[in-house]
This record gives sequence, structure tokens and C-alpha cells, in this order.
Amino acid sequence: MKEKAALVLIAMTYVVLGQETPMQNYVPEPPAWIREELDWAKSDYVETFTDAFKDPNVLIGIFERPEPKSITTTVLSSGEILEQLPGYWEGMDRCGPMLRCVRPIKGTFSEPVVFVVCPPLVRRLTGPLPQPFIPVFGSRWVLALKKTSQQYRIERFGKDIQDFQFLNDRTVFILFRGGHGALCLKWPTEDKRWARPENLVEVPDSIVADFEAIQRVIPYVSKGKKDPNEIYLITNTSKALKTDVAKSIFVRLLSDRPGKVQDSNDR
Repeated sequence: MKEKAALVLIAMTYVVLGQETPMQNYVPEPPAWIREELDWAKSDYVETFTDAFKDPNVLIGIFERPEPKSITTTVLSSGEILEQLPGYWEGMDRCGPMLRCVRPIKGTFSEPVVFVVCPPLVRRLTGPLPQPFIPVFGSRWVLALKKTSQQYRIERFGKDIQDFQFLNDRTVFILFRGGHGALCLKWPTEDKRWARPENLVEVPDSIVADFEAIQRVIPYVSKGKKDPNEIYLITNTSKALKTDVAKSIFVRLLSDRPGKVQDSNDR
């Protein structure tokens, strides 16, 4: 924890002061994970999910934060019961909230749960604030999650993170570009404990089918030269999308790719 506090202090100094002056001591450049977080506020959800579909290290899926009373036991791919592993209670909140995987959209999640490294609620004193992500109990989300490595987890959370064997490459993910990588499918409005965040991006359930359709044609979209059948599939996908969010993301995907296909909305 001392290492983490020191890194955050360095980052705050870097952001507030911006550069050295003759009266300051040398301030080392923050680690890569801090520099990335400082840039998250410049993004938006359309750009974020467009890049998530393109990045092989980013997975997309449906996740929920179940109420504690509804949690029974979690059987990992190894056959072990997560809640019975040594250090479970101590390590459970080290990397972020535990969310259950409801349904993958892009990529495969090896375990039934993930621990999501969330952006801090406040990071910088000037410029746009990072988009918040508050996965309250009873909420459901479409999340873009970036894979982590042991090196990242040690740098971010300290060497003792290795003591918790269930916090590994298969379970710990970074929320891609902070809150921009989260689209809310369900906010528990009936629960008065949770105030709806001001910038919450809510989407209908139909976005799941839209995203699955986009994922199916991604291999064709990425090709420079497309045959007539591939162009037909891409065009039909564009016409079939139901949600404005998915349409905006797909238009951007097409414009970012070689061999641009004219979108049906442009005709």
C-alpha cells in the first residue's frame, strides 16, 4: 500500500505542476499505468468500444454485480472453490470489485468471475474528469476489459499481490479506458441506496445482439480487399443494427479500416 500511495503522489505532482521549475526537486516520470489513466478522460465510449473491437488484448462481455446475499460459491476452471481459497477475504477487494460473467461477446473468459481494476473517482485537478464507473450491487454492464500481466499487477498493487493466487491473468482485468469502457444495461433504480451517476451511459438489452453481430463481421471489416460476399455481410450488418450506440461504433469501425465499405446510412 505504501508503494501505491507513493505512485499516486507522484502522479498528482506530475499533473498539478506539469513540469519542473528551478525550485523543485526532480520528479520522475510516472509509471505507464498512471500515464494511461491520465489520458482516459480524453476518450469517449464510441472511440473506446471501436478500439476494443480492434484490439486483440481487449475482451468484451456482459457482467453483473450480484447482491451479496445471492452469492453462493464460485467454482473456478481448476475445480477449486474461490471462496475457500487461502486469502480470499483479504485479497477480494485488492484489485477492484468482483463481477460475474453473464455472457462473452468478444473473446473468452476462462473464469466465471473477474476482478475489474476501476478508474479512481478523482484523478486530476484540471481538464476533463475521468468517466466514472460505479458497479453497484444489482447493476449489469457491457464492459470492455483489457488483459493484465503479473508485471502490471505488481507495479500497480505491490509485490504481495502475488500471495493471492486467484488474482491472476485469467481473473484480473483493467476497465478499458476507465468508465468509457462501461455501458450500463441495468441500474437498480428501485434501490434507493444508489444514486444514478450523472454521466451514466445507459443502453438497451438489444445492444448485446448488435455487438455480437459486429463481432461476427470484424474479420471481414479488417481485410483490405473484400470479396462481394463479405461486402454483402458487412452491409447487411450495418442495416440490421438496432441501437444508436452500436451504429455509431460500427460506422467508426468502417471508417477506420482499409477498404472502406459505404455505410447504408450514407445512401
